[in-house]
Amino acid sequence: MELLSVGRARATWIFDVNDLNPRGKTIFPALIDALKENYAFSVFPKSPADVDENKGLSFTQGSFKVQEKISLHVELTVFSDGFAANSYSSTMDTEKFLEDVLTFASREFHLPYSAEMIRRKIVLSEVVVRLDGTMAKINPKLNDFRAKVSEAYKQMGMPSQELRGISFWSDPTQAVVMPANFTIEHKLGAPFSENRYYSKASLHTDKHLKLINDFEQSLMK
Repeated sequence: MELLSVGRARATWIFDVNDLNPRGKTIFPALIDALKENYAFSVFPKSPADVDENKGLSFTQGSFKVQEKISLHVELTVFSDGFAANSYSSTMDTEKFLEDVLTFASREFHLPYSAEMIRRKIVLSEVVVRLDGTMAKINPKLNDFRAKVSEAYKQMGMPSQELRGISFWSDPTQAVVMPANFTIEHKLGAPFSENRYYSKASLHTDKHLKLINDFEQSLMK
């Protein structure tokens, strides 16, 4: 398996944002300015009036130094029930960014942030990889069925069909928060010969990539 790109590494921390400001300090628009300056956001709310209950306060095209000499492109959205952030490195890096944002804001404005405030953490990893093999090797019976589907399409004057995706779902009646289904599928628009696959999962990026590698080694070799 070869990692080609991280399409998105998203982390969402659910908590009551009002807990950060229990005595109702006037921190806007100073907070917006502080976040803009500290993380070099190019796009940011012009005022608290820009907030939307569904979209939140959105900051994009920012930068966060995750390690010495390594800075990441980051995005941040502030909602009334939590913070969400994106990077294009890994979900662990995105969570480092969220922790830095909350620590920075609490220090600058004397807010009572603590890790215990976070009720739930949700991650979403999206990657593009090149796999060494074809899904036709997964199961001979499934490949036999693919051949029947392909023949039926050919009879209608259409191109043959190939198995190019697989996904795993959670039972929606068993999940408090429905996670993203674990998916590996042919990357839209890429030639089949390139073996480029898009995959997503509600997992940390490192674990996500390990599972894709396990999938390749166990089922596609």
